[in-house]
Amino acid sequence: MSALYPGAHGVEDLWRLLLADGPAPASGTGPAPGGLGDIEVDVARFGIPPAQAASMARLQLLMVEAARQCLADATGSGADRGRTDVVVGTCLGLDRQYANALRVDGARYARDLTEVLADGAWRDTGIDARAAGQELNDALSRRLGASPHDRVGEMASTIPARIASAFKLRGRTLAVESADATSYLALAHAVDSLRAGLAEAVLVVVGQRDEGRFARRALAAKGFA
Repeated sequence: MSALYPGAHGVEDLWRLLLADGPAPASGTGPAPGGLGDIEVDVARFGIPPAQAASMARLQLLMVEAARQCLADATGSGADRGRTDVVVGTCLGLDRQYANALRVDGARYARDLTEVLADGAWRDTGIDARAAGQELNDALSRRLGASPHDRVGEMASTIPARIASAFKLRGRTLAVESADATSYLALAHAVDSLRAGLAEAVLVVVGQRDEGRFARRALAAKGFA
């Protein structure tokens, strides 16, 4: 097993928080929204080129690290890696999706800005319309990044494939998403595969990050803090 939560970087830490009296505080030793930014993932050990790492969703990097910790905890289990499946569960979007969408919209805003500054009341202000639009575009590219790997980084299906490749697990790979039931669906699929003899072992990795106000509002509407 493994566990990566804000304030709990391991199963023992998580168990300690679960056994604590009362709800965990929102800061300090307890889990807080977002978080996990202090976890450094050594991409080189997983065979991930730096150019690709910059375009990978942060959630994918954290899931690869969680898989490493889990497999280290399972050392000596004797499972056949050729018959070990990887099932990954994600919910809501990945940060790379949001960044790419914002960059596409931002490019449109930059074009609109250029047109507005080149026309009407702004024409005699001395502002270089083309330079202003280009400056906005350049700032968005620096902040949000741009790479041929970006679209691949948006796909949840790359996460189980990346984990399987990094740890030489040659069973089946699957990404699942079923809103609030995602974790349960991933576990149920793993149990069914084991009972049916389709796999000797299944590595299940589920995760979700707080990517902004949208996720918090969506969860609050369902009654979750």
